[in-house]
Amino acid sequence: MINKLLLLLLVLILTGCGGAKYNYNFDRGKKLNFSTGKWILNKPYTNYEDNDAYSIAKNEFEEILGDSLLELVELRKTKLISEQLPLDPIKKELKEIKEFTGCDFLINIDSKVIRDEMGSFAHSSNFGTVTKYNEASTTIQIFNLNTLELISESTASGIVDETKTPEDDGFLENFDYTTPGRILALKTIKKLIRKYGKYQEE
Repeated sequence: MINKLLLLLLVLILTGCGGAKYNYNFDRGKKLNFSTGKWILNKPYTNYEDNDAYSIAKNEFEEILGDSLLELVELRKTKLISEQLPLDPIKKELKEIKEFTGCDFLINIDSKVIRDEMGSFAHSSNFGTVTKYNEASTTIQIFNLNTLELISESTASGIVDETKTPEDDGFLENFDYTTPGRILALKTIKKLIRKYGKYQEE
């Protein structure tokens, strides 16, 4: 029985119509020089409980920065700094971060699930045609701690929608696999950081 359920789940995933669409926007700093300086990765701000957000960000930025990427957890072993730095730091706070850490750049990540109307599965409606959405976005801000300026700000958004009618009453038609909001949020983190890697200055 369990094997049949697993097989059915696999079929739903493969045949579902839950493909997500992603958009990217760079307000400033599309091309950065990652070859110099020490970079701090702040603990991401999220509205969902998920330690994967930090792990994904760390792994992706390490691909770009290598040993130049420093973790707060390591800095806190020898520096008097909080476990999460401000999301929108003012110049005074940036100056303090510079003085306490001796680093050159700060990377802030703000990741949010905006809508999660379907979870992982969309099902048919008993009340006429209904469209539901799962949506998430991630914003990355990078600050120069030497000049106390915001040098890059970018956003990635992901959305998946599913329209169902009462006529979608077959079992496979009734439940389609979709990308849940949490996974959309994590993917926007990964995809946006990879844009930085793609566009980085040589």
